[in-house]
Amino acid sequence: MPGTSPYGFDLDMSAVISADKVCLDVPIYLQRENNASGWSGLLLGAAFQVPQRRLVRLLDEVCFDATDGDRVAVLGRNGAGKSTLLRMLNRVYQPTSGNLRVEGSCQALLNMSLGFNGEATVRENIFLRGVAMGLSASFLRDHVKPILDFSDLHEKVHHRLRTLSSGQRMRLGFAISTSVQHDIMLMDEWVGAGDADFMRKAKERMRSRVGGSKIVVLASHSVGLLRDICNKAIVLERGRVVYAGDITSGLKFYHELLAALRAQAIHVETEQGDGGQLVYGCLESLALDGARLRVRGWVSGSEGVVPQGLALQANGRNFPLMDVKRGKRQDVARHFGLNDQRCGFDGWVEVPGLKAVGDLDELQMLGGESSESAHTPLRIAPAVVAALKSASRHV
Repeated sequence: MPGTSPYGFDLDMSAVISADKVCLDVPIYLQRENNASGWSGLLLGAAFQVPQRRLVRLLDEVCFDATDGDRVAVLGRNGAGKSTLLRMLNRVYQPTSGNLRVEGSCQALLNMSLGFNGEATVRENIFLRGVAMGLSASFLRDHVKPILDFSDLHEKVHHRLRTLSSGQRMRLGFAISTSVQHDIMLMDEWVGAGDADFMRKAKERMRSRVGGSKIVVLASHSVGLLRDICNKAIVLERGRVVYAGDITSGLKFYHELLAALRAQAIHVETEQGDGGQLVYGCLESLALDGARLRVRGWVSGSEGVVPQGLALQANGRNFPLMDVKRGKRQDVARHFGLNDQRCGFDGWVEVPGLKAVGDLDELQMLGGESSESAHTPLRIAPAVVAALKSASRHV
């Protein structure tokens, strides 16, 4: 039907998310403390003591709105309720109180294996997963070949799913999940796994699907990604929305919240594990001065803490930065909502035998908690890329 999506929605209809004092309570069961001594006492206690049922509030009076054109970042530390909120928006969980309104076709890239059956064939699983997503059988019949093309699984089409590798199952799930454009896109982290060829295709499709969605809600610890994609933000803490507004102010609020928790000696655990953070930044200039290479740029972390480790990777080796000077970068701090403005760096690298910038091969600027542990590539500014290309042509 013209103007109708595979889900049966009117494509011309506006998309809306509205949460008004939404709460989610779930039951947990706790075993009473058993003070009995000896194995028999412990076993009898476990067998005959009835567990206590208790309700735990995972989301507490959540309020926020999103309409056409909104890209909402969901920020919060581990256990704050980010994934729970996304699952509630996708109707996996039903609110126990409050009003939740979601209008428009909605698809969540949360669990790529939803609807899969290990004993069914790849072809059968395309239908199982597609039906679980709410897609029609007629739509899926027409899209079996494009899904197999994208996942590069034509040769496996009649194989049982359990015979596929984890990477092949991920490719299949992603190809099915993104086979149709949705009004509302919910994502718990950006796609970040797979071989290089598939990742290139996946990132291109993700950009296309995000651009074509009316509303995007993205939970991620990648500050750079959130800043690039989102225009709004909500910050969750212990299941409550403690901030809702624009993305720049939201990032600043989140970094201030983490700083306040650290100042109170409260343990801050993020998606990267105990005390870890995702490093991001940019190499902005590169110049050869005699026998040394001068590098400048900025670096920060997902918790708003400036990492101290910097190294230049070139010619198959890592070279730690020396004589590093830290400087204030108000432009960067303002853009990413950072508390610590001293995220700029200016240092030197000694590359043995280097006579021209064009001699540098496979250049990467790396950041981390120390020079020895620096392994996260930073962005390279277009001016640096152009200079390297120009220098290599004249070598």
